[in-house]
Amino acid sequence: MNAKVLIVAAAIGAAGFAGTALAHEMDTDEDGLYSLAEMRTEYADLTAEQYAEIDTNADEAVDPAELAAAIENGTLPAME
Repeated sequence: MNAKVLIVAAAIGAAGFAGTALAHEMDTDEDGLYSLAEMRTEYADLTAEQYAEIDTNADEAVDPAELAAAIENGTLPAME
């Protein structure tokens, strides 16, 4: 691998880790799920309708995979 590839890979890994750390901090009750109120700490303008769209399994909670998918598909911006 050349140095540029390593730098890019490191940056992508660091960004993913930062997003994971922020998501963990958003889970204030530490149940591994994100309520609408918890998600509004990061996404203040998130509506109940948008939350329901992100909650793809309709269990009334957003899990880490649903959050990651919403960020990946552009429904939510990446956490900073």
